[in-house]
Amino acid sequence: MYDVIIEHPAIDDRTYSADGPGQLRDIVWGIARAQGKPVTDDLKMITEVGALRSACDITGEGVLKVHDITVTVRDAEPCEGHQGEGGVLLGGPEFCDGSCKPRTPFRKPQLVDLACALDDAELDATGGCGRCGLEVGQMCAGCGKCNCHTHETCVRPTGEA
Repeated sequence: MYDVIIEHPAIDDRTYSADGPGQLRDIVWGIARAQGKPVTDDLKMITEVGALRSACDITGEGVLKVHDITVTVRDAEPCEGHQGEGGVLLGGPEFCDGSCKPRTPFRKPQLVDLACALDDAELDATGGCGRCGLEVGQMCAGCGKCNCHTHETCVRPTGEA
């Protein structure tokens, strides 16, 4: 099992889990799609994800840059209580099945969340407002503010529309 950390300069880091190579590959494909840049060379991406997984298996951590996002893969943190003879003797499983430590998979809702966060960050960086989805040219004509602000005192300019 792997912990997958997604890092982008404009959003908070996000951590997901992957049970194996297939889920890890799905996460990397999803990250590319969330940035609006789908994978066009499947073989190259399969090779890169394989190298990422191998680096993690050998050194404990692997890093891959997918466009603007850095993907760091680490061995999943073991949960407490499932290791050693004592845990098994007390009725616990020999190996952890992951049920005692909540792990977040990367599925469609997480993909949509990531795509929205990246879109909002891009709007904020270009002078728009990610919270209300307005680009810089769509702000109030009177005060230049977005929909997050009230406009009761705003005087709209008269003249040509």
